[in-house]
Parts: sequence; C-alpha cells; structure tokens
Amino acid sequence: MALGITITKVTPLYPHSIFLQWDLENPTESGSYTFTIERSGSSEGPWELLQSGAQNTYNYVDDFTTPALDDNAVTHPFSLQQQLYYRVTVAPPSGCVNGATSAPHSVEPELPPLQRGLRRKLRYEETRLWRAFSGVRLALVKRKRWGTRCTGCWDSATNSVLKEHCTECYGTSFVGGYWTPVIVYGRIHPPQNVTAQTTQRDKNETSQHLITTLDVPLMQDDDLVVEIDTNQRHVVRRKTQTELKRHSVHQQLTTALLERGAIEYCLPVDLRATPPLL
Repeated sequence: MALGITITKVTPLYPHSIFLQWDLENPTESGSYTFTIERSGSSEGPWELLQSGAQNTYNYVDDFTTPALDDNAVTHPFSLQQQLYYRVTVAPPSGCVNGATSAPHSVEPELPPLQRGLRRKLRYEETRLWRAFSGVRLALVKRKRWGTRCTGCWDSATNSVLKEHCTECYGTSFVGGYWTPVIVYGRIHPPQNVTAQTTQRDKNETSQHLITTLDVPLMQDDDLVVEIDTNQRHVVRRKTQTELKRHSVHQQLTTALLERGAIEYCLPVDLRATPPLL
C-alpha cells in the first residue's frame, strides 16, 4: 500500500504559537522521512512555506513571534474571525517520488467563533490552574512507529523484535525508540490500584494512575509519560478525551507506573532539547 500522511492535531498554544501533529500511514521503508510544512489562509491556497527538510519528527510549532517578511503574512493567528490551514508533505527514504501530501487541516475546524472562544478559555484556565496549584511538569514522550529499524534486534524476515532489552531502540524496533519529549503541565490523580504483573515485554507495572493534560501532543497506547521532578515513568495503557462540540479539550491517560528496572528508564530524556509548550 502507498505511503500516506494525515494531520491529527492543529491547535493554538497561547500566547503566540500553533501546534501541528501528524501521523504516517503504511510507513514500510526503513530510514529517514523528510517533511515540508505549509500554511495558508484558505484550504485552496496559495501556500506559504514554513519549513522544508525537517527529518524524523511528528510535530511542528508555528511561532508567530518572529516578524513576518511578507506583508500579506498572517500577523494575528488567534483572531476568531479568520481561519488558518496547514498541510504537510512527506518524502520517504526512497525519495519524493514516493511521497504524499496531507489534506488541508484548519485550526479548530468546524467550530463557530463562540465555541472556539469558549474552548480556548477552558484550555487557558486549566493550564493556569495546573501551573500555579494542582499540576506537575510532565514530559510526554511518544513512541516511534516509523523510521530507521534497529539492526541489533529487528528481524526483517519475521518482522519481530529479537531482544526486548535493547538500549538502541528500547524494545520499539526503531533506532532511538522515542521522539523528542514535549514538556507540558498536567495533573496526576492518586493511584487507582496496585498491581504486580509481568507483561509480554517482561516489565512489572506497580500501580495505575489517571493523568490529565491538554491534548498536545495526542498520546497513544505505549507512549511514555515522565514525571520531571521524580523521574517516575508511566506507560500509556488507554486514552480518553473530554470534548466540546466533538472537538477535544483535554486528554485523560490511564497509565501504568513502571518499575525502576524497566528498559524505559535507560532512555535519556533531555529537557533542554525542547522548551515547555504551555
């Protein structure tokens, strides 16, 4: 099947940024994938080039603090009276001839100005509350699901991982194992229950937690949540969302706290690699 790309999230980050996230469909090639990001005030274009040549990433932050060189460029991205559109083009390791371009995706699609304003207020007030009182700093670390295969533990003949405790891919089969962490604030609820079980990846899960954050980035099963102050690491087991008019506001992650002997604790989490989003 042909390679495809879908934009899964375009949302404002106040006071001056917009966050994009995408996912690949049928990424069967091993190697580096290259991305081109464009923006427009219309789903039909014309398109303004934001970045080209970005490699091996799943998100982009459109920062409006940099002065625009084009007199026609957008200067007020959060106006409720306008809509912005983004599209992303991916080129696989074999070259752009086998690439794909996403459908245009708008910021807060299909929401009228009143609901868009309410959604923004909910997100803003919740973030202020977490930052000042009830929240903690978290590193959201997404698991790699495409990229360069690990030569030390990946068997291409059987499409299986031969060594779970590999320090090159951390059991994911892709070099590096996880993408660059995204730093956010969130709330960790008290443990729901305590367990002592061994999964298919031979790691003990000591307790389950419910973690609430904003939905940037969107998390999936087997992604990691790292508590920055304590370095405790959680693996995502399930995700649910709170919504306004069918558009997400928060995400609630049911996670399992990993024991210190889990291979995920060998993963270096560089907090200097990316500034906090919120």
